[in-house]
Amino acid sequence: MIDILSLKIISIISLIVGVYAFGFAPLLLGNGVNKAYLSLMSSLSGGILVGTTFIHLIPEVTESANKFRCQIGWTSSYPVGELLVCVGFILVVLVEKCSEEYEHSLNHHHHVILSHEDDEEDLGNHEHADHDHVGHFSSLLEEKHGLGAYILVLALSLHSILEGVAIGLAETHQATLTLFISVIVHEVCLAFALGLKLYQDDKSLKQFCIALSIFVISCPVGIALGMIILNIFTEGTLVVVVFVMKALATGTFLQVTFLEIITPEFRHRDVNQVAKVGAMALGLALIAALMQIMHNFGPLHCPDLL
Repeated sequence: MIDILSLKIISIISLIVGVYAFGFAPLLLGNGVNKAYLSLMSSLSGGILVGTTFIHLIPEVTESANKFRCQIGWTSSYPVGELLVCVGFILVVLVEKCSEEYEHSLNHHHHVILSHEDDEEDLGNHEHADHDHVGHFSSLLEEKHGLGAYILVLALSLHSILEGVAIGLAETHQATLTLFISVIVHEVCLAFALGLKLYQDDKSLKQFCIALSIFVISCPVGIALGMIILNIFTEGTLVVVVFVMKALATGTFLQVTFLEIITPEFRHRDVNQVAKVGAMALGLALIAALMQIMHNFGPLHCPDLL
């Protein structure tokens, strides 16, 4: 059987190739993209993430939380793992909203400058020098607005980094493969949607490549970071670090699943809503079957209830 390090390296290469391929697909296909298929792919991705989060990641966080308690000698049964999952959820939402506010601020200033530019044109040629100055400042704002778009890509990439961390922290073949399948399906769907958005916004080829490349490398960087964490910390410290990182990464999965995929997908009716639910159910069923096939679930030993 292939060793776990080689499996993670294969995961990194597969993610880079797959995300690039799907990211550039809208540029190659042009306006011939069938949005109905994209919508069903997104729903399928949502179902896979639901299954990964609730069937795989949250039970792992619970197990890691128990190891964490034993490591530090904390006897309380307080749900610290679930709390950190919520913290991860809130942190990612915070980063996203800060980037959105920043972009909104740039848009507002850009609109103000353009309005002022129009007023300058009405004043006549005697203020020609001032008008040129305002025009130059407007050009700088346009460049910053492009930077604002990249900041949004960076916020999106934060999800991918933490998803990659979850793969990098996996300590078994089964966990690595399960997480890889769920992440790559989500990543290629997201890359396709990102590529479609960049194409529809008429970004230049250079802007397209830069934005997509930032997103492409984020998940492999996360995998590498998780692998480094597994190798540089002592066993006692590793228990704590792995627990915290797994919980935060699970919060990211929750945020992506419900706020980035499922909720927006059901806001529009480009495809029958029941068909979308069916695609989600299929994604959930795939992960449920994969968990049963790849994990050796032993018999449940019930305690004496009397």
